Amino acid sequence: MPTRLVLANLLLLVASIASRSAIAAPQDVANHRLVAYTEQWPPYNFSESGKVQGIATDILRAACELAELRCSFQVVPWARGYKVVRSTANTVLYTTARKPSREDHFLWVGPLLPRTTWVYARNIPGAPPREAKELAQLRIGVVREEAAMQDLQAAGVPASALIEESSNDAVFRMLMGDMVQAMVDTEVGMAWNLRSVGRPTGSVTKLLKLSDDGGYYFALNRQSNPLMVRKLQQAVDKLRADGRLDAIVKNYEPAP
Repeated sequence: MPTRLVLANLLLLVASIASRSAIAAPQDVANHRLVAYTEQWPPYNFSESGKVQGIATDILRAACELAELRCSFQVVPWARGYKVVRSTANTVLYTTARKPSREDHFLWVGPLLPRTTWVYARNIPGAPPREAKELAQLRIGVVREEAAMQDLQAAGVPASALIEESSNDAVFRMLMGDMVQAMVDTEVGMAWNLRSVGRPTGSVTKLLKLSDDGGYYFALNRQSNPLMVRKLQQAVDKLRADGRLDAIVKNYEPAP
């Protein structure tokens, strides 16, 4: 066979393979469903009237639409969601603090929001703690497997002082019911919780800052479709660049 004919056939073969690959890539993503797991932690993620919503939920829903991904949402206890996403491809856990201890556990998409957490308390006898190491004297409600639990233990709070629950919502109810003396939350999260039960901000005392590192992200299983992860990151970047991410956050701010 003449050399020119061989080269022509090779070029046609390469072009055909490239064309099929270009077509297959979007289909590979379109044929995969991204299953999102989250907890009851308003206003970031929560279920109300049968619909999963919240700041991070709305960001993820908008990002999935931009990336042309089919996404479904489930609200479960945080520890269960963490376990499922660690072991199941094409799943995502949110709203997840990105910590060094978790870095190799997931593929990270974000950042979504900054992370600053505070220790809030009520009905504490005597002088309130002013340093993290003094928190050991309190009964502190925590969400099982959450980053704040790690932060408290890193600050020297023993496991015996921590009362575990399945969600932020459940821990807040324990605090309001005086079953624990303190809990960890963001300013936005605590303000929302207090408004939801008609309590004034003075119902709790902000004791001290626990952490301001990590940032909040979407955490995907490490075996997830790489193109899906890349498209999701690109979508989040676009939402931030065009102002839609900030608009979603503002939707959950209290009315003036």
